[in-house]
Amino acid sequence: MFVSMNRLTVPAEYREHLEGRFATAGERMSQVPGCLEYLFLTPTEGDELVVYTKWESEAAFKAWVESDAFSKAHANANPNSPVKGDLRMYNVKFSS
Repeated sequence: MFVSMNRLTVPAEYREHLEGRFATAGERMSQVPGCLEYLFLTPTEGDELVVYTKWESEAAFKAWVESDAFSKAHANANPNSPVKGDLRMYNVKFSS
């Protein structure tokens, strides 16, 4: 199993816009081969949002990142976005 967490630092005035962009992503991600779970996490404090995805394998994650669906999902991204991303990837060693 494999997990990716994209930690996004978002200015307060941009947060509503970004949340709108991710509002329907869970539905789309449920159709992606190998994607086991998608969560969009909002903080109880601070300005960091987290996009969490759990995958059958790292290969499944990489296949999605290299797919047309990924390209289409990111095609309208704002090149001047004030959002700062920090992608973290993990292999899952233990799970319940």
